Amino acid sequence: MIGGGLAGCAAALDLVDAGHDVTLFEARPTLGGAVQTLPGRAGDPAPPPDNGQHIALGCFTEYLAFLERIGHGGSVRRMRLSLPVVDEQRRWAQISPASILLARYGHLPLRDRPLAWQLLALRGARADEHDGETFSDFLIGRGQSPRAIERFWDVFIRPALNLPCAEASAAMGIFTVQTALLSGLRASELVLPTRPLGWMHGDAARTTLERKGATVETGVRIDDVDDIPADAIVVATPPAESARLLGEPEPKLESSPIVSVHLLFDRPLLRTPLAALLESDAHWLFDRGALTGHLPERGQYLTVVSSGVPGLLDVRGRELVERIAGQVTERLGHAELLWSRVSREPNATVALRPGTAALRASAVTERPHVTRAGAWTATGWPATMESAVRSGRTAARLLSDVATTVAA
Repeated sequence: MIGGGLAGCAAALDLVDAGHDVTLFEARPTLGGAVQTLPGRAGDPAPPPDNGQHIALGCFTEYLAFLERIGHGGSVRRMRLSLPVVDEQRRWAQISPASILLARYGHLPLRDRPLAWQLLALRGARADEHDGETFSDFLIGRGQSPRAIERFWDVFIRPALNLPCAEASAAMGIFTVQTALLSGLRASELVLPTRPLGWMHGDAARTTLERKGATVETGVRIDDVDDIPADAIVVATPPAESARLLGEPEPKLESSPIVSVHLLFDRPLLRTPLAALLESDAHWLFDRGALTGHLPERGQYLTVVSSGVPGLLDVRGRELVERIAGQVTERLGHAELLWSRVSREPNATVALRPGTAALRASAVTERPHVTRAGAWTATGWPATMESAVRSGRTAARLLSDVATTVAA
């Protein structure tokens, strides 16, 4: 097993449970891949910040089952879909099933508000037929205004695809709406972690794997799959690394970044667990102290996430903190900043723009007894934690099927 992200951990769990001897190699010092908690520093509030606030949805069934398997099914908070949104005039509105049904989303004129029948019209769309256009173009072709796309659709699509509607493949946008919004209230629930990501993913997966008899080797970089004396291998690494290890051309998939700014203010500003800001670099705000059950002795501990904005990667740390903190206080009220920390993930996800469906590799490789996994592979899902777990389980199943056939 090469790669200890969620895909590699999911594959390793399935293989060890099937009775195979498993060794997992991970180049980082910890498992979890893109889902990490930052190393603690002096002065950090408790708990230390994550490398971004990861959100799951109720439709992430394989991911939630994975958490159960590693003992952390209870380390999430499930909430009915209700997305508080703050506009430039500090006005609040909600995106929820009720607001859509009753056309009560206040950040749009009534004529622009997406209605239930417009949302339901997407139910019959063939997502795979629309990979050649952006989700924005798809929506405009069905009567949605550019303003509705920016102030309604982007609020939901950007965190799911790590791209705005104007850049994301319509196939992925349609799939997201159908799977998360049109599959029942349970599927649309927000699922938020209540413990640090590294603890409830990488650390817990390592403990579970070793308890089951697997060997976990961290801090070990594999340069060639032929260097591993194994009967079968899962390569669960990002696209470029996967191509290098397998001797394949690198897939022409670009990355989309996530930039997170962690802030401790001297007084509470956010009155809900999370909120989105319109027309701001601060796309999403999360009350990390409340979500993790570690309220600071003074003030409020927030994580601010900006998705799919490459320009922010080049903004210096202090400048970025002042920029984001200023936008937060401009919307939510004055407060003094007591502490801050920045985390950048330049390659947080692949950018699933139009035409990328054909670029996502399958689990099958040209090498016998070697399979491929990763959130970026052809799972049919956006490059999410759900996609990662599904890809790992598929790669493991293919290897187990081969082993069973050979044994027979």
